[in-house]
Amino acid sequence: MTKLLFPDFLDHPESYDAAEALWKARFDALAAKYQFAYAPYINVFTRNGDKHRDGNPIFSAEVKTLNRAVRIIQEVIEEPDDFFISAWLDTFPIDEDNPLNELVIALVLSEERLEIAERLIVHWLVEGRDKVDMEKVLEEELALLG
Repeated sequence: MTKLLFPDFLDHPESYDAAEALWKARFDALAAKYQFAYAPYINVFTRNGDKHRDGNPIFSAEVKTLNRAVRIIQEVIEEPDDFFISAWLDTFPIDEDNPLNELVIALVLSEERLEIAERLIVHWLVEGRDKVDMEKVLEEELALLG
């Protein structure tokens, strides 16, 4: 049985922060392993300094040397056993003349979906897959889920 991670992340700030920390730790490990630097590119704070805790994004990372980024959108489970994951490529308008190429991953967080997300991130940032290849990779990953 698939175990949901941080099921109450939208209801409890400490759970949200723990989920956010998990994503950061996983991304830090990938950055160290594959030797790239990154920085967040989406501001998650309001004008008065409060943090938006709506899951979009729960994590963002820009790798400037690649002009590529990853945005993670964490969702709440709507139906029992509805552990979905989806991904798509987009652009983020940081610079009008050179928009940031972005891999967006939306999911209900479980250990299994986390592993899939990590593989997608490696394909995008480390292997430098293009849009066509990424669509094939996502299709293959989702097929493995049954």
